[in-house]
Amino acid sequence: MAERDSGTGREAASVPCEEALDFAGLRGLPAGASEAECVVAGALDTYYDIRIRVPRADFDTWLASAYPGTELTARCVDEEADACAGITLDPPAEGGAVAIDVSVEDGEGDTALVRLRPFNT
Repeated sequence: MAERDSGTGREAASVPCEEALDFAGLRGLPAGASEAECVVAGALDTYYDIRIRVPRADFDTWLASAYPGTELTARCVDEEADACAGITLDPPAEGGAVAIDVSVEDGEGDTALVRLRPFNT
């Protein structure tokens, strides 16, 4: 069932996370990831929103492996985020994504809420 994405105003629909990961060229979630939720939205362009809860150390290890050289910064547009990064995929992912926005909200203990937002334009 489609719903309106409050961030973009576009129609958004829940999808299997494997679909979202394929779009981004990813082969899996970080170790320890849980509570995965994925949606897709688009009109002329397409973007996915992948939300997971994961131990922060596992995410940092996964990010360094998946996107070597990516550095998280505390200067984020998303006011809820404690850290973020913008990753340009060159060449684009086989699934179609050209970039991925990453944001991390540190939670209680060692867990974090992570959002990966791959898009194609």
